[in-house]
Amino acid sequence: MSKKRRSSKKLSRPEVHQPPSEPQAVESLTVFWSLCIFATLVLVVAALLLRVSVAFWQPAENASNTWTGFADLLLFSAIISGSVGGILTPIVQSQRKRRAPKSLQRAALAIAISPWILLALLVARS
Repeated sequence: MSKKRRSSKKLSRPEVHQPPSEPQAVESLTVFWSLCIFATLVLVVAALLLRVSVAFWQPAENASNTWTGFADLLLFSAIISGSVGGILTPIVQSQRKRRAPKSLQRAALAIAISPWILLALLVARS
């Protein structure tokens, strides 16, 4: 059995890193945009689930309780983060060299608009 010897050139050679294709500020803006959109999605889903669970488990005459207030707080947070994400969508796409696919842009805008639609439905219902 023979042992393979590694050459010292391969071990001592430093790795060559490719320079980033986008400036760091644009990358940071992209990360912030995607976090805003993801936070909006999570907050809208949580607000909807909380509203639905309160509707099933609470009597209708006692609708203004702590859980409904918490659902409204989640919806307000979703409106704020969704508005920021919606405003940032065209800014991020114009700053990047390599744009996101159109389907991702449309999904981001749909998620950013969804808390406003939910608020309109809740106002129309009450």
